[in-house]
This record gives sequence, structure tokens and C-alpha cells, in this order.
Amino acid sequence: MKSKGYSWLSELSFGIPILLIALLFIFPNTSLDPLIIAIAYAQFLGIPLAVILSIIVLFKKNERKILAMFGLLLSIILISVISFFVYLGMNFTP
Repeated sequence: MKSKGYSWLSELSFGIPILLIALLFIFPNTSLDPLIIAIAYAQFLGIPLAVILSIIVLFKKNERKILAMFGLLLSIILISVISFFVYLGMNFTP
């Protein structure tokens, strides 16, 4: 019987939200428009990718699931933070 372990999918499903959170808060007040656009594209492509990878790992039988659960939790937190920022931007701009 093969023992359960972490695969590259588990590590990737945990690493992508960590990278996206770092990108969100490292450059909060920059005036470089191309950098802001690149970060926005990374967020909107990376979050669904992390959620999909986490769900795939959670359904694998011979895989430890703790990294995937943390990755999914971080992705959900990231979705809520970005939704809050979008809400503030749409409702409270002059």
C-alpha cells in the first residue's frame, strides 16, 4: 500500500494563493499602471486556478489533503478581500 503524501498539485494549490496575497499587498500604492493591470490579471486568473486545483486534490484518494484545504481557504479569503475592494471602489468613488 502506498503511503499518502503531497504531490505537486497540493503544493501548487497552496502556493498560488500565497503568491496572489503577496502580490495584492506588496504593491498597494503604486502609480505604475501596467503593473496594476498585470496584478489584476494575475488575481482574476490565479484565484479560479487555485480553487480548481484544490478541488481536484480534495477528490484524489492517495493524497494528503491538508495543503489543499488551506489553499482553498486562502482562495476563499482572497475572493472575499477582492470583492470587498471592488465593492468599495464601485460605491464610494467620487
